[in-house]
Amino acid sequence: MGLLTGYPGSPVAEVFDAAERTRDLMVAKGIMVQIANNEALSAARLNGSQMESIRAMAVMKSVGAHVASDGLALGNMAGTAPGGAVVAVFGDDTWSEGTQVPADSRFIAKHLYMPVVEPSTFQEIKDWIGIAFELSEKTRLYIAYLVTSNQVDGGGTVTVQPNRYPELTVNTPVTIDSRSIPLDDRVIIPPSTVAKEEEVLYKRLPELLEHARDYGLNKILYPPASGKKQIGFVSSSLAYCYLEHVLTLVGLEETIPILKFGVTHPVDPEMLRTFVGQVDEIYVVEEKRGFLEAQVTVALQDLYQDGKIGPFRIWGKRFPNMWPGFPASKGMNPSIMLRILAPLLKSLDDPTVPVDRERIDREVALIEATEGYGLRAAARTPSFCPGCPHRDSASVLNRMIDNFSDADYMQEHHKTDPMDLVFHGDIGCYSLLKYKPFDRLMHNLSGMGLGGGTGAGIDPFITNKQVVFMGDSTFFHSGMAAISDSIKHNQDITYVILDNKTTAMTGHQPTPGVDIDIMGRPTFAQDIEQIVRGMAATEGKAQVFVVHMNPAERAGYRKTLEAALLKDGVKIVIADKECGITYHRRMKAEQRHIVKEKGFLPKEDHINITPEVCEHCLECTRATGCSGLAVEETLHGPKIATDLSLCVADGACTKVTVANDDKTCPSFEKVRIIRTRPVETRTETIDLSDLPEPEVRDFDSTWYAYIAGVGGMGINTISAILSVAGAKQGYTVRFTNKKGLAIRNGAVYSHVSFTKGDRVISQLIPYGHADLLLGLDVLEAVRGLDARGYGRVASPEHTTAVVETGKRHTIQTLTGEDDFDPAELVAQLKKHTRPETYFGMDLGEISERFLGNKIYANSILLGVAYQRGALPLDLENIHWAMKQNIGKDLEPNLKAFDLGRKIALSPEVVEKQKEEVTYKSLSEDKAGILERSR
Repeated sequence: MGLLTGYPGSPVAEVFDAAERTRDLMVAKGIMVQIANNEALSAARLNGSQMESIRAMAVMKSVGAHVASDGLALGNMAGTAPGGAVVAVFGDDTWSEGTQVPADSRFIAKHLYMPVVEPSTFQEIKDWIGIAFELSEKTRLYIAYLVTSNQVDGGGTVTVQPNRYPELTVNTPVTIDSRSIPLDDRVIIPPSTVAKEEEVLYKRLPELLEHARDYGLNKILYPPASGKKQIGFVSSSLAYCYLEHVLTLVGLEETIPILKFGVTHPVDPEMLRTFVGQVDEIYVVEEKRGFLEAQVTVALQDLYQDGKIGPFRIWGKRFPNMWPGFPASKGMNPSIMLRILAPLLKSLDDPTVPVDRERIDREVALIEATEGYGLRAAARTPSFCPGCPHRDSASVLNRMIDNFSDADYMQEHHKTDPMDLVFHGDIGCYSLLKYKPFDRLMHNLSGMGLGGGTGAGIDPFITNKQVVFMGDSTFFHSGMAAISDSIKHNQDITYVILDNKTTAMTGHQPTPGVDIDIMGRPTFAQDIEQIVRGMAATEGKAQVFVVHMNPAERAGYRKTLEAALLKDGVKIVIADKECGITYHRRMKAEQRHIVKEKGFLPKEDHINITPEVCEHCLECTRATGCSGLAVEETLHGPKIATDLSLCVADGACTKVTVANDDKTCPSFEKVRIIRTRPVETRTETIDLSDLPEPEVRDFDSTWYAYIAGVGGMGINTISAILSVAGAKQGYTVRFTNKKGLAIRNGAVYSHVSFTKGDRVISQLIPYGHADLLLGLDVLEAVRGLDARGYGRVASPEHTTAVVETGKRHTIQTLTGEDDFDPAELVAQLKKHTRPETYFGMDLGEISERFLGNKIYANSILLGVAYQRGALPLDLENIHWAMKQNIGKDLEPNLKAFDLGRKIALSPEVVEKQKEEVTYKSLSEDKAGILERSR
């Protein structure tokens, strides 16, 4: 591959992260990696690349395929260059967990005349990319390579081959002889368009099916030795893995024929003709709408009409005997599929298929049992990260809603009547304005960069003042077109451009507004203000109001926003403040450098809340929704406190004004520690030597673990440690990590499975089958059992629960709108897992006492699980995996792991130490002095 392009979007954004991690190799080999401003431009890059023999790939999420469709259609009709090839990777989110509309990119690919390749296993995902390029080169077609979130959010053990590098690269450019360019191929305009369509339909697509046969992408698995089987399945993608998983669960693996399509458009009629000769009835197993089923039905009908097959019966979305078929909405998993297939499998009367009806009933009973747990886990909605600049804008505008609806305020300050504000937005971190405490700031959400368009659609018909939120990467993606449209038509809209200098929602890829690209190469940083002013001026005279400022300067920012809203016409406010995550990463790196040089940090800031002053009025939590705040029980009742493991001391909470008063809360103070020598860290100690090896519980064929928690707790790190250790142990490993809201105080979870042997199953845990529930947060552990969700992983029959029981507040509990009792959640966990193997303790508090920070609680929990025999892994493999996945903090994490082992053996040792310890306050820090300011 010579060119990798596209636009980052979940679930495929990590392709660019992987490219960034390997950028030295990419640069050395001359492979061009560029994030385009939008998906349409990436499609155009594909077209341009095919003026030479270049292999090119574009990566985008499902809704990005909508944006890119025009360029993809044109490029596909034009075709690839001789020796060139194009693969467009579409990432579909079948459950719409992180995508605003239901995704099924197969239909748009078919509409664009693009063949659809759908890998199933992780090995296929890796291997078939190369095959897709070969198919493209041989047929001159663009290949749509479809993967879904449950595939690309995870991974597993695969066999790898040596890298192959392109010959034509940016290191070895060539000169095109413009006279040799085949204009009829590259310039697609009428009347040549019709000829191109016929070429694609009647030549290139049929050729693709021939090559797909050569590569074995479509396969008939488990054909009958003789005669016919009663039923056969047709499947593809991850649905095929779910099907194999179901048949394994009920003891029917490798007994029923399966026609597995790797190319799902166009469907191979010859494969179908062969398959129909082996089975009496066909059942099409796929997620979402009947894309494969419709094509199979038409192909079978054609074969029947041509006299090549006899009468046939095909089922999928509809089953015989009024049984429910496969759903056309949402996604699937092994348990959903098993429940649908159970009546069919039990009805089989085929002597070659050994149906164990009691086993099927037991599996269905387990599914029904998890459905009846009656659990209702409290909601945990995402929120802006501590230090997020969007919180500044949201807090100010949230207050302005009240002020603008207050007649007295408007008369006193602006001599006008009250106003009801209307807000629009699109896709980015600011989509979280939908959730409390800022849920009044998002009335309409549109596609990427189209918030201004929604405002434009209603603007002529209302008198309300309108606000459109737009991110900086969205501005460059397509948002500037909406601003141009608003200026042209004099719409009364205020644009708030949230310029945080990164593509934060998808993993902090660079934008055109910064001075480096994804490969770290220096580029020209484009200035949003200059672009906007260029659009907003004629003959040197500004036609619209444009202002650029830091939203952290609350008083001035609020005054500016009020002035902007009250003006008529287009107003543009550029809120310029760096993303909290990228900013504090840089600050921490600088602090580490200082500590390395001096041996200590001379200056450090914290936010402190004086409990004697705090009235627990919740104005601070309701105004900021910051997860760096917490509720602390004291002798004088609940008080707001700062969670030092999350707080970044940006001071947003200190700027909150109480009620209709402009005074800030007196309980907040900024504490600056000034040190002249290294701090004397006083933590409790415990003997961690001579820890005995545990008796590990072995498993028969498959072992499942579910890891649950909140963003920032290291859930994916634990998943990675288990996965790598399992691979080192010799197991076939599969995992999936759901982390779309990880950095936004959202729920995060992972499924990890080990199998002995390499048979095909999915990476999801069937309901009730988890052997280990590792809960780094007690609420999220219980959510994994909630029947309203699709985890429902635990059961008293199979599951050992090892849980951190400390309370991690949700936004709703911080704002006083909801609450939960960890003790009640623990009781539920004990009831619905194996009570005799349950372990629970407030390990965050213990981590802070013994290791100085709560962040090591995940390694403590892992140590507990190992020592209690719940991990089928050798100690040396766990240590090796920790070394591979933990960077600079390896030693304290290894110590935390051993501390967990000790706690598993003797929980009372930490309880005893807790009674003896005397804590010191900040003012006892003898390494330096404290400066306090309110």
